[in-house]
Amino acid sequence: MTRAATLVVSAGLFLALGAPARAEEPKVAGTDVPAPHRTKFVAPAYPVEAQMRGLRGIVILELIIDEQGHVATADVIRSVPPFDEAALSAARQWEYEVTQVDGHPVRVRVTVPITFALKLPEMTRAEGIPEMRQGAAPAFPPGMEGPARVVAEVTLLADGSVAEAAVRSGESPWAEGLLLALRTWRFAASPEGTEVGFTVQADFVSPGRPGQPPKVELRLTDPRRRDLAAPAAAAPTAAASPLATPAPEPAATPAPEGRTAQAPPAAPSPEPAPVPPSVTPAPPSASPAAPSASPAAPPIEVISGPAVAPPPSPPPPPGFSAVRDVALAVGVPDLVKGRRPVVPPVARMASANGEVLVTFSVDAGGTSSVQKVDGPDLLKEAARQAVVSWAFRRTTAERIFLSAVFTFQGDQARADVRRAE
Repeated sequence: MTRAATLVVSAGLFLALGAPARAEEPKVAGTDVPAPHRTKFVAPAYPVEAQMRGLRGIVILELIIDEQGHVATADVIRSVPPFDEAALSAARQWEYEVTQVDGHPVRVRVTVPITFALKLPEMTRAEGIPEMRQGAAPAFPPGMEGPARVVAEVTLLADGSVAEAAVRSGESPWAEGLLLALRTWRFAASPEGTEVGFTVQADFVSPGRPGQPPKVELRLTDPRRRDLAAPAAAAPTAAASPLATPAPEPAATPAPEGRTAQAPPAAPSPEPAPVPPSVTPAPPSASPAAPSASPAAPPIEVISGPAVAPPPSPPPPPGFSAVRDVALAVGVPDLVKGRRPVVPPVARMASANGEVLVTFSVDAGGTSSVQKVDGPDLLKEAARQAVVSWAFRRTTAERIFLSAVFTFQGDQARADVRRAE
């Protein structure tokens, strides 16, 4: 057979057998073919950082299911960054029933939404503590083994948000885990317009048997209430500032407005009649000296509400400290880990007491660098070593300058941190 004949025969065989077929486009589930039934499901793991911050969201994935029912590819078409990788990792392990068209298995394109939502943490709550409406459970620190206990004091504003949280006992990283969870908590508002304080005890318990997850047992006890209306004029605290402005009420007590001025002092609501709704537009035009009542005159009748006029701008809350015996002032970022203040043995033996001032800076990564230490020689090194070990949570890139005042008294030591002047 000649060479030309051989080429012709080869070409004929190639055409007869067919060239390699292009992969067909996947069928679209719900349009071209029915949505396949999922036969194997793996639940996405809730990211620990997102759980501690109380984050939630919906990630939408596009999956290609191959002819064997496995997930061939998985892509994010709606991203919620804390959850994307967890959603993809779980979806790649799913399996589906095989979809057939005319008796032949085909690939299928499926769109799947995955919802990440936290359920409220389980807890025991003493009578008098408002019901929790939102929040995450403290996360068990990765790689750590319990048991461990952290006790914190919490103060709520009248709207149910956490105004202040301070660790009374417990060490890092357990204390940090509880504080991060507390920042996500929100409770039912107080109808009486009062602050509510209580104690939170968190017990971190290791699993009793292999395969069991660790758990955190929460107990909310010792409720305490403080009425914001009476001491408002004498207590302009940061925590109470959103509610402690019944101070404008003295402007309503003199009666030149022509209104029944008994309504503001008589907070319980026995006098809705002397101030009918039809009269409420009068005060702004009748009295130019009543800007504190503002155009929001109707809230005067809403006795259960907060103040008549909103405060100008509440100061930011102080940072959260996960290190025991360290208090942070307003404007100081969260202290997430480090050594607690401790009286050095030599100073204890010498009965040395006093204060040490440490001036230091914190870079964008949260690392502390000591600049100056002033105080008794027996106490200076202990304060310096504590500050060097501290790590702060930073959200901005600029370097900040702080000062810490260490107070050593007998066997007790504490530190107060504020912005450097």
